[in-house]
Amino acid sequence: MTTARQWWRRAAAAAKDRRSLCLTRVAPATTRSGAELEAAVIRATSHDERSVDARGAARVFALARASPGTTLRPLMWALARRAGRTRCWAVALKSLMLAHGLLLRSDELAPGAAARLGRVPFDLADFRARSSGSPGLSAFVRAYFCFLDTRSLFAAQELDAEADDEDARLDRLWKRQHLLELLMQIRPYGDGMEKQSLVLEAMDCVVIEIFEVYSQVCTGIARFLVAVLGSAPTAPRPRRGEDLAAARRRRGAQGMRVLRKAAEQSKQLSAYFELCRGLGVLNAAEFPAVERVPDDDIRDLEKLIMSHHAEDGCKVGDDEAKALVAVEEDDSGVASKTVVTREWVVFDDGDVDGAGARGRQGHFGDYVDPFVGAPWVSVNLLV
Repeated sequence: MTTARQWWRRAAAAAKDRRSLCLTRVAPATTRSGAELEAAVIRATSHDERSVDARGAARVFALARASPGTTLRPLMWALARRAGRTRCWAVALKSLMLAHGLLLRSDELAPGAAARLGRVPFDLADFRARSSGSPGLSAFVRAYFCFLDTRSLFAAQELDAEADDEDARLDRLWKRQHLLELLMQIRPYGDGMEKQSLVLEAMDCVVIEIFEVYSQVCTGIARFLVAVLGSAPTAPRPRRGEDLAAARRRRGAQGMRVLRKAAEQSKQLSAYFELCRGLGVLNAAEFPAVERVPDDDIRDLEKLIMSHHAEDGCKVGDDEAKALVAVEEDDSGVASKTVVTREWVVFDDGDVDGAGARGRQGHFGDYVDPFVGAPWVSVNLLV
C-alpha cells in the first residue's frame, strides 16, 4: 500500500523529470537533434524507483541501433550529464544499465570503427544517494559502476593493443577473471533491497554478463590447453633477453595462475547464483550448476604443463604426462579436436570467433541477453 510520504516522493520525482524534459524543448533549433537524444535519456532514467521505463530504454537502444556512427557517443555523453549531477540512486542505476547496453552495442562494431566507445565518461565511484536511509543502494550503484568502468577500460586497451600472441591472450583471460570478481560484488548490501524491483532488474543484467564473461574464460582456458598440450603445440614468443625455454616456463606459470583462479571462482560463482536464486533474480532461477575442477586435477595438470616446459621442445615420456588428441570432422567439414589429459577433456571447436560464435551471440541456452539478444526496436531490460 502506498503511503502519503511515498506518494509525495513520487510526485516530486515526476515533477523533476517533467522540468528536465521542458528544458530540452526550449533548446535552440541548431541543437534540436541533440535535444531529442537528451529527452530519450531523461525518460529512460526517470526518478521512478519501482522499475525501468521499458519504452524509454527501448527508444534509447533503437536510436543507438539505427545510426551508431552519429548517436552512440552523444547518447553516452547525455547519460554522463544525467548521471554526473544526480544524487538519486534510481537515476544513477538506470544510467549505468543504459551505459552497459550502449557499451555492448559498441562491442558489436568493427574494431577500427570511429564510433566505438571508450571509457565511460562519468564517475560514480564515490556516489552517495541523497537519502540517508539508502547506504546499501549507494553501495550497489558504486559496485555496478566499478565493474562498468573497468570493463570499458579493458575494452579500450584491447582496441589499442596490437599483439595477439599467447601472452596477450593470457593477459586478456586474466582480465576477464578480474571482471568476474567485480561482477560478483554487485549484490544487495542492505536489508530490504531484495524488495526493490529495480535492483533485481539490474541483477538480471549482471547474471547475463557473468554468463558471457565466464563463457569467454572457459573458451580461453580451452584454447590455452590445446595450444600447450595439443598434437601441435605452439611455441611462445620470447621476450627481449629471454630464451625459448624461459618463455615456455613463463607461459606455463601464467596459465597455471589462470587455472587456479578459475577453480577458485567456480566456488564463488556457485555461491553467487544461490544468492541470486534466493533473491528471486529471474535469470538465475534455473541456472545450470557451476562445475568445480577438483584440486587433484589442478595439481596433475600443473605437473603436465610444467613437464612440457621443462625441456625445450622435448616430449615427456611419462604416461601421466601424455595428451591424447583426436581430430574429427563433422558434416560441415569443420575439424574439431578433443584433448584428453586423464580426467580433463578439452574441446577445440575450430574457429571459435567465426560465424558459429557470432550466430549464438546474445543467447545462452534458454536465456537471452536483454541488451544483445532482443531486437533493438523492442528491446526490454526485463528479461
